[in-house]
Amino acid sequence: MIKQLISDIAYDKIKLSQGLTRAKLIANEIKNDIFTNWLNKELEGYKYQDAYLPSYRKIWSLIELVIEMPNGSTHNFPVITNEDLDAKLKDAINHHYIIEPISIVESQINGMEAQKGYINLPPQLVDIVSTPYKVEIALYKGVIRKGYREIGKIHYQNVIEMTKQKLIDTLMNLNNEFPNLEDKYEMTQENNEKVQTIITTHIYGNNNPLNIANGQTVNQTDFSVSLNIDYAKLSSLGVEEPEINELKEIVTNSSDKNTFKTKVLKWLGTVTSSMTGRGLYDSLPKVTEFITNLI
Repeated sequence: MIKQLISDIAYDKIKLSQGLTRAKLIANEIKNDIFTNWLNKELEGYKYQDAYLPSYRKIWSLIELVIEMPNGSTHNFPVITNEDLDAKLKDAINHHYIIEPISIVESQINGMEAQKGYINLPPQLVDIVSTPYKVEIALYKGVIRKGYREIGKIHYQNVIEMTKQKLIDTLMNLNNEFPNLEDKYEMTQENNEKVQTIITTHIYGNNNPLNIANGQTVNQTDFSVSLNIDYAKLSSLGVEEPEINELKEIVTNSSDKNTFKTKVLKWLGTVTSSMTGRGLYDSLPKVTEFITNLI
């Protein structure tokens, strides 16, 4: 059963959702709760901000608001969060969580004809994120009534691919360790420990439930910024020379990824405010995309 399942998944003979469902039979054989819970989350969906949500299901996705002007024209601009904003709200603004079951992710991929799609924001969220801009926009008699996120098809495809690899690696390792798993698996302490190691290594890695339960965290300490940044392009989009020089200093002096990201986002917030004041609406999305590709 396990060998056939590995083959069917690896050669795309079945949908990933079907593979996960069949894997529940194997989870029942080894009686491993962590494996069972992971399969259930993938098949039924995750909770918002679930502690076990895989990192590839959390994607960077800026919100863009739409300004409607009295003459009928519209202008889009990205929402840049301030440093003092509530951490949870900042995270909700800057990221999109793909929490849907694998079957829904598969359907979304099939339903996206283009490489990018858009998620319209609920009015309540639009009202919250547009608050800092309302006074300035009102001076020009503009209003904000809608906003959206841009999501790439590749993000959904990556969820499928990464989940598939986790499942295949887990099944292959189980098969190598227990060639007769369906017929002769014994619930000994040694076997249970082997299964636990296989599951936590391939499914969760450092973000496994045992570490989370014990309050352990794994930090990335080695970081270096080695970027070939086209500063001339930023200049052509309207970013002024002092602002470009400030970005160069950030790139040169950042010692870790989190610091780099924080400084760059703060820089982006200042720059987009400056560009908004100069009426460079068309360049805002391009500058934002340029910067988000760096982080």
